[in-house]
Amino acid sequence: MKNFGDLSFDTLFKFTHSPVLLDGGFGTTLEDDLGVKISHSHLWSAQPLIDNEDSIIEAHLLFLRSGCKIISTATYQCSLETFKQAGLGLEQSKALMLQAVRLADRARTLFHSEAPDQKHETLPDHEGGRTLIALSLGPFGATLQPTQEFGGFYPPPYGPQKFNERGSNFNSFGESVYARRLAIDALADFHFQRLVIFLSDDNVWDSIDVLAFETIPLRREVIAIRKAIWRLHSTVQKLGKSPKPWWISCVFPDGESPNEGAAGGPRVQIDDLLEATFGDVEACPFPSPSGFGINCTLVKYIAPLSIRLRKYMQRAQMDNSHLWLILYPNGNDTYDEVTRSWRGPQTCDEMGWAEEVGAAVQEIMEAEGSSPKYFGGIIVGGCCKTSAKDIATLRYILDSQQSKI
Repeated sequence: MKNFGDLSFDTLFKFTHSPVLLDGGFGTTLEDDLGVKISHSHLWSAQPLIDNEDSIIEAHLLFLRSGCKIISTATYQCSLETFKQAGLGLEQSKALMLQAVRLADRARTLFHSEAPDQKHETLPDHEGGRTLIALSLGPFGATLQPTQEFGGFYPPPYGPQKFNERGSNFNSFGESVYARRLAIDALADFHFQRLVIFLSDDNVWDSIDVLAFETIPLRREVIAIRKAIWRLHSTVQKLGKSPKPWWISCVFPDGESPNEGAAGGPRVQIDDLLEATFGDVEACPFPSPSGFGINCTLVKYIAPLSIRLRKYMQRAQMDNSHLWLILYPNGNDTYDEVTRSWRGPQTCDEMGWAEEVGAAVQEIMEAEGSSPKYFGGIIVGGCCKTSAKDIATLRYILDSQQSKI
């Protein structure tokens, strides 16, 4: 059984039977609810960092007012690579990444000045209603054009080939251990270099409560993130700073991982991703995350995938662990990475989406009602095309479920 130690989410939240509420789709909320046009930009939800900071604060406030206890920074697409594509220099890019955290912190302060009596179930260092800030960190694929969160077609050295719009595509190295290790090293460098930017400013680092690696499509990128965190912990220790709890959240666009087991072959199973997340890999004692998540995935796949995760933990004898489960599915629309547009209903029945999420959470919690327990707790929210109204409705449904216990 893995020991999550001082980096467990148990250090952030008191024990509660009720799931902790995360925010919803930040970029789509900017577009749909605040009228900020960002689909054209390489930076997506980070574009307003350059020309519309107030909209970022307002988007955070919409979710805070809906009742969420964790807000995610406007940094999902942020990296030196994406800012360079947008024509920005090194120092300006770093400054904007740091500013994204400051804006989330400012929104948090504004919200609690609006609602000083707001109560949150947190440990003493978070008493007084302090909402938590998650540093949103997308995959390497989020820096590519078209983006590759759902395909995982990464160019060398990060993968075997870049996405070919007119030809065949594959994302597995097959039997090549050497190429796979080079890719892991390259991806670890990518994630580590982003992290040290946020670590470079004491106030920014102190404002961050949790690191959220999101929409990860590939097994090797999961391993690379663990390696990046391993390097980060060494740097943090040398600087005399505090490490952060962290989660890895994978994407399952059609209920399965995009990661092929062999070039053009069957895709890897969730067990393979979980072994990459918690197992001993690359002959190194890389740290394991404080939580495992499923995001940017349709609601109907959430409960089945979560049950498979629970069965893996049972086989791995990870009962009574401090691992948290993080669930934030998409709304009902589907994203086209090539056209950068959404397909599906123009409006989402928030009660329908929230009811589906609530039912999935209820199924998982009922399974957890038996002994032994496998999750330290559940964090639940929404991803793309989920609004503050959706989150408010989800909060109502979860509260109603809790009142019946």
